[in-house]
Amino acid sequence: MDKSNRRKFIKKTLLFVAGYGLSTHVFQSCSDISNHQFSVDRSRCTACGDCLDVCYYSAIELDSLAEYSIDIDKCDECKSCLNVCDVNAITIPGISYTIDKDNCSACEECETACPEQAITITPSSIQTNSYSISASNCVGCGDCISQCENEGKAISYVVSSYSVNTSRCHGCTSHCSSVCSYGAISSVNGKASINTSKCKKCGKCLSACRHNAISNAYVKIDAASCTSCGECYSVCTENAVLKSSSGTTSELVAYISQDKCTECGDCFNVCNDDAIIVNEETAINPSIDNSVCTSCGDCVVECDVQAAINVDFEPANINTTNCMLCGKCEEVCTYGAISRG
Repeated sequence: MDKSNRRKFIKKTLLFVAGYGLSTHVFQSCSDISNHQFSVDRSRCTACGDCLDVCYYSAIELDSLAEYSIDIDKCDECKSCLNVCDVNAITIPGISYTIDKDNCSACEECETACPEQAITITPSSIQTNSYSISASNCVGCGDCISQCENEGKAISYVVSSYSVNTSRCHGCTSHCSSVCSYGAISSVNGKASINTSKCKKCGKCLSACRHNAISNAYVKIDAASCTSCGECYSVCTENAVLKSSSGTTSELVAYISQDKCTECGDCFNVCNDDAIIVNEETAINPSIDNSVCTSCGDCVVECDVQAAINVDFEPANINTTNCMLCGKCEEVCTYGAISRG
């Protein structure tokens, strides 16, 4: 064999060997790829659709995005799901909590129970007031007595009914009787007479009488029994209750920061003083608007303790015929539902 033919033979042999080795590697790689297709873990898939958006080969099959709903029996309206929803698809009733300082004993149970540290109990200087009755302004209506029944019962009548001083009365009963809406004043023997069973002690007759012949009922306050609640001062329409400062005192006061409060209700559940007030602004139930919801699943993850969010869906499936094994679906899935088998 001459040199030129020998060279040709060696070249063909080398090309054959190289080609055979390359083809063997390619076939082996294809075999490896076919055995490592992507698959969906149905227990982890939330049908959010993120994988659909990144698959250029239409290999992801998903009939429809998941639809979410809230189980109102499980939901404690903590609003954790509301905070993670970027599209405002979740509606939670407007509820807020405040503290009734009159009932609160500052036991600190609510402060300890609050996971958001929204409740603080601190000493506060409280101004104390004392109250007295102005005899000249009091018409004896008794409104302050009724109001004080729930407090110290510190107010009582000195004189409980209206009367007419006949020595002063000139018999011009038309003036006083005309202003009495209750028909309590009439003329008897040429003098005004007051029927105490009809009289409501409104005080209108007092100003109508030109001769100061009508004496009114009036009250007094027992300072020792007064709790300084101020209810009598608030209810009096005649400015007959006088208020004056008697100094300051320090007491513990509980306060709820509405900026920090997530309205979870933990404080309400532990308060034995009935001092936590629930303010319901609306009467609607928690809900999710699926026309706005993107089925991202963030609310489901956030509500892992109460498990109050229901998900209605069929998991995604991967069509291995179309799949080009690019791996983008695996990268975008935040729930670890897609993996190479």
